[in-house]
Amino acid sequence: MTPEKRKTFLWVGAAIIVGILIGSVTTRMFARHFRGHHGGHRREMREGQRIALTDRIFAAVDADSSQRKLMKPIIEKTAARIDHLGGRRDNRHAALDSLRVKLSLILREDQRKKLGEFFSRKRKSSSKKVSSKSASFVEADYQTSL
Repeated sequence: MTPEKRKTFLWVGAAIIVGILIGSVTTRMFARHFRGHHGGHRREMREGQRIALTDRIFAAVDADSSQRKLMKPIIEKTAARIDHLGGRRDNRHAALDSLRVKLSLILREDQRKKLGEFFSRKRKSSSKKVSSKSASFVEADYQTSL
């Protein structure tokens, strides 16, 4: 083998190794970014969403200060459960139905109606009935909260 061919093979080999290293580092970086494993940014975003949900519910039902004190831990607990459930829409809807039931015990009749309107706007299809699995989830969750 001539020295020129040898030199060419070494350069090609080095280029392949560098390409593999760049590809693996880039893939790992994008995987972390899109899966939410890139530090506390995702956690902070969820916390902001929880606060926004709490504020929107308070505004929707026009809750007074004593009701807010009672409602806040219930809403935060439900928001944490929704975060934990992830992408399952049925379970998220069941958790929100459970939240509505718990909050309705605190609210006056006119506020319950406003809360129902708030949740029906949140769903794309308010005419959809809760499945039997979701209904049992709501009932079990309600029983454990008492």
